[in-house]
Amino acid sequence: MQTSYKPLVERYDIPRPTLIEWQKRAEQKDNWRVKHLAYLRMQLSVEKETYGEIKSYAPCIEDLFLFSIYLFFHNTTDFLPKETFLKGLREFSLEIRSGVEYQHDFAGRIWSLRMSEESSKKMVNYYRLFDLLKKFTAAQYALLFSAVLEFVTVMKQKYQIETKSFLEGKTWQELYMYDKAFAPKVIEDFFIKKGIL
Repeated sequence: MQTSYKPLVERYDIPRPTLIEWQKRAEQKDNWRVKHLAYLRMQLSVEKETYGEIKSYAPCIEDLFLFSIYLFFHNTTDFLPKETFLKGLREFSLEIRSGVEYQHDFAGRIWSLRMSEESSKKMVNYYRLFDLLKKFTAAQYALLFSAVLEFVTVMKQKYQIETKSFLEGKTWQELYMYDKAFAPKVIEDFFIKKGIL
């Protein structure tokens, strides 16, 4: 039987020679390596199906942008439970930000919703993302979270960007780099490859 190791190597960063060595023990059904290899293959199938389920909810680029920005601004490196994330997203969205940095086009993509007709104050339009995530099962949320976290990590490394203070004190050049890293086309390309868009 021909076995493709490429998906396992790409997804789990396990060296190909290691996988081949594990596969050689396939007749030893009680060997932990054989069981682990079978489990990893099953996980790949489950992930593929779950990505399809997520795609059926039709997340848009704007949803993925706001999700990414939240993780980026909060310097998130580990998984957050859904309720914790939603609570944090709501608080982040309703907090009023002011300053010259918030006049930049990049800030306008985040803080895009006027609080009232007469007000010049803006908030993050988080409602669609909030409603979308409320519908997700724990597995769907966890898989989307890990994909968005991977995207943010890749962008941080590629563009050498970091923040601990939202946009306060950022130069126009830094804001330009943020805008470039989180551009709609960049988000679209990444998540199409993941099978989410």
